[in-house]
Amino acid sequence: MIKFFRKIRQNLLSEGKTGKYLKYAIGEIVLVVIGILIALQINTWNGEKKDRAYELKMLTEVKSTLEKDIEYFEWMIERTNQVDSTINLLSEQIISKSTFIDSLYLNKQSKWNYLRKFTFFRYNSGPYQAIQSIGIDKISNDSLRNNLINFYDFTYPFYKELITRTGKDYDNQMNTLKSFRGNTEVLKNQDHYDYIKKYPEDLLQNQDFITLLSEIQKRTEDTKYYYEDLIPQIQDFVNQISNEIKID
Repeated sequence: MIKFFRKIRQNLLSEGKTGKYLKYAIGEIVLVVIGILIALQINTWNGEKKDRAYELKMLTEVKSTLEKDIEYFEWMIERTNQVDSTINLLSEQIISKSTFIDSLYLNKQSKWNYLRKFTFFRYNSGPYQAIQSIGIDKISNDSLRNNLINFYDFTYPFYKELITRTGKDYDNQMNTLKSFRGNTEVLKNQDHYDYIKKYPEDLLQNQDFITLLSEIQKRTEDTKYYYEDLIPQIQDFVNQISNEIKID
């Protein structure tokens, strides 16, 4: 192709057609410029296509981790429900002035063990950190980008702080619970001996124990409230990401 254009130029010059040669040269330059612009545009389109593919990939990963976060937080809510169910059971026995029965806590399957359940606030920020390392501006939707930053830099840390504060008395509460147990007693089983510290029979009438139950219940109710308040916000954000992904 280059030889073809060169031959045309040479013929025009040899024939003394300078005017036509100049017009041809200008036309050739224009064609070259147009070719370069087209090539640049194609490169731009390809670059934008790659950027969009990466953006959708990362958004899909963020969406997946958020959905797993929801599952985890729902599990934490279930743990608070288990604690609450135990406190309700004990409250009924307190009202009926029942005698505390050893089997309530000696049986590993007993609801009594739920009193010691604790909730841990955690979430996966891996995909968000990956986006940050590449450049948050890779997220082309301004609203989605702002929500992404707000969620991981403010919303999650805010609720983590709330739930952490709510659970700060957990260790003290568990130590108080242990303090109600008496001296070590020996229980003989079929082929071995168990050494345990039993709770007193009047535990359910002990005002300090009743107060402790109230504190544990308050802690779990507050924790449950924060999780239940957070989950719909996560779901709304997941829906926003889903809508963005569907555009393509």
